[in-house]
Amino acid sequence: MMQQVLQRLQGMPQFAALRHRDFRLLWIATLLSSTGRWADMVVVGWLTLELTNSALMVGIVAGAKMAGYVAAPFMGVVADRVDRRWLLVIAAGVNLLVAALMLILFATGGLALWHVIVLSLVGSLTWALDNPTRQALVPDLVDKDALTNAIALNSVAIEITVVVGPALGGMLIPAFGMIGAYVMITLIYLVDVLVLLLLRPVDRSAPPAHESPLISLLGGFRYVRDNRVVLVLLLIACLLNLLAAPYRYAFLPVFARYILDAGPAGYGMLTAMAGVGALVAGLWVVSLGNFQRKGKLLFWHGLAWPASLLIFAASTWYYASLVLVFVAGLTQAIVWTVIATLILGNTAPHMRGRVMGLRTGVVASLPVGNLLAGAVAERFGAPIAQGAYAAIAMALMLAIAVRVPSLRRLQ
Repeated sequence: MMQQVLQRLQGMPQFAALRHRDFRLLWIATLLSSTGRWADMVVVGWLTLELTNSALMVGIVAGAKMAGYVAAPFMGVVADRVDRRWLLVIAAGVNLLVAALMLILFATGGLALWHVIVLSLVGSLTWALDNPTRQALVPDLVDKDALTNAIALNSVAIEITVVVGPALGGMLIPAFGMIGAYVMITLIYLVDVLVLLLLRPVDRSAPPAHESPLISLLGGFRYVRDNRVVLVLLLIACLLNLLAAPYRYAFLPVFARYILDAGPAGYGMLTAMAGVGALVAGLWVVSLGNFQRKGKLLFWHGLAWPASLLIFAASTWYYASLVLVFVAGLTQAIVWTVIATLILGNTAPHMRGRVMGLRTGVVASLPVGNLLAGAVAERFGAPIAQGAYAAIAMALMLAIAVRVPSLRRLQ
């Protein structure tokens, strides 16, 4: 069934990158790994809230799930030196181990909050390795003309799972409990490892470096410092991860339980609705091909994303909140896809691993944002905290647009 679907998609110009066998495998693996990750995000968020009844602790655990991204620049150096296929297999294997440990601890009644935090930290390190490696591998699997299509399709795969993963996690909790949820997550990661093992050796887009890892890392920083386009794009990604992205991790479980009275299934649907919006956005970007005026698209959607969250902060009606989260997910996906496309398009092949490592590394601002979000929500309430985050994000996007007018002219 899956093979028939992929064959039909390959015949459509919007899915041209799927004609490459190894990119198809990577795409399927992305579907699996990201589904497991998002299901785990929902399950862990709700589990933490049940264990502690604390918005602050939800923010701390959400921060732990992202804290490993601070190591992403180092992982980018590794991705420029080591076989990227095996790096992805290692990351998927560790994810499998973490999910299995959560399952065993919960099933035996030995799970404590510190276990959740420690295992979240370990899992965050695997994602810090997986993300730059996966993105740097894409240009090695497709031809140059299909690169934009491949990047967009990779984003679509992730956003499909932002719909499936949270909804799956939210439905499994009331239906089968935490044990059933983690059985499913463990199985997903197992299949992910098996698919990645099918990847064949490929010719790298650039030869491996022979300098020391530290020199390679510093070279990546210098390259970004001297590349104004990439530097500005990384700054935008850092700010939006700090102030806009925490809505999915630190705010939604609190809104679902205390503001909207939606329960775990409602929380899963809220997170899934963000994924629906992102999926719609991804399919739209795929249909555009190698489109122009990327900078202008980035600016307007980088402004619309926090604007939708500002309105969401004032909503107490569940169905209106679903619509607003849909808009947030749609604009967020467009922002991330355009940033990735512009960064890879303006980066030399031999620097892709390190630059994408830095791109992943700026996600380190997300756990900081999650921690602060939990603290502010605990002190002033989730609506005020979310509203303040969104307003500051909008102000900073406008400031960047004024300071760097060339942003909107990027192609």
